[in-house]
Amino acid sequence: MTARSAMLLVLLLALVDLALFPLLIVWLRRTRFTQLIRDEGPASHKSKAGTPTGGGLMLVLNIVGAVAAHLFMTGRRDLTGLDVATLVFVAVNLLLGFLDDWTKELKHRNDGLLGYQKLLIQTVAAGLFFYLAYPSIVPTLRLASGGVLLAGWAFYVVAMLYAVGMVNAFNLTDGLDGLLAKTSLPAFAVAGAASLLHPSGLAGILPLAAVAFVISFLWFNGTKASVFMGDTGSLALGSIFVAWAFASGNQVSSILLGGLFLGEATSVMIQVAVFKASGRRKRVFLMAPIHHHFEKLGWAEPTIADRFFVVSILFVIAGALTMTWR
Repeated sequence: MTARSAMLLVLLLALVDLALFPLLIVWLRRTRFTQLIRDEGPASHKSKAGTPTGGGLMLVLNIVGAVAAHLFMTGRRDLTGLDVATLVFVAVNLLLGFLDDWTKELKHRNDGLLGYQKLLIQTVAAGLFFYLAYPSIVPTLRLASGGVLLAGWAFYVVAMLYAVGMVNAFNLTDGLDGLLAKTSLPAFAVAGAASLLHPSGLAGILPLAAVAFVISFLWFNGTKASVFMGDTGSLALGSIFVAWAFASGNQVSSILLGGLFLGEATSVMIQVAVFKASGRRKRVFLMAPIHHHFEKLGWAEPTIADRFFVVSILFVIAGALTMTWR
């Protein structure tokens, strides 16, 4: 795919999304597919109750568009094993997110599927991804010097932990209006650009579909949001990022590219660990993930989203410096 065709794909998908989002929002509202707010959450979030959620469903259209563009550009009539692996991994996470969002609506509380249920499904999805992607994804992680850091089963164990962790890191970041959309845009833009130089099949096209989605989504998700992407969108975006990282061989670079998301997840792990170790008496942050900590300090949502966007750009630049651009 050329740079011109990539930009055209992003433009077309973004315009279609912008045209269809109002219809999706109306449908979500009519089906009462709306956001429920946790009692322990920030008081300012109470006004968000009743906002349509599940906007991530628009990604289905973008994924279909990406598949069609990929087949057209390559002149193929079928998908490779790596393409199938990517599609299965993203589809399972998207469906899992939708099921979680739907379960919250059925229960009328902000708790969907149980944590172990989601982790089990995500682990199976990651396992399927690596199984179907073999031998396109070789189970070896090499250092820049050429030395082998991980290989064989050790690679798969670490890779699956990273895959599940990064997908959930995206999910944890989706807590404020515009936050995940803004912070993921630089990472997906770099991933899409890198794929033009080093094609990685469908996994290299999906970041472009993600760029189109987050651009159009921001139109409706800025403060005060008209729609939330829900777990449907956040888990799908996370899986697209993970699939690209492994398919393109940029696993190590993706740690920096997704540094902000990993920081959000790490803040939760630190908070839980200290809270439990102290006998439920101490907390490191006023609230986790860390974006809520700043919210508790009095920062406005747009300020947090904008500053985290800047931090994400810095992480992405650092990650891009470790990638091959020739």
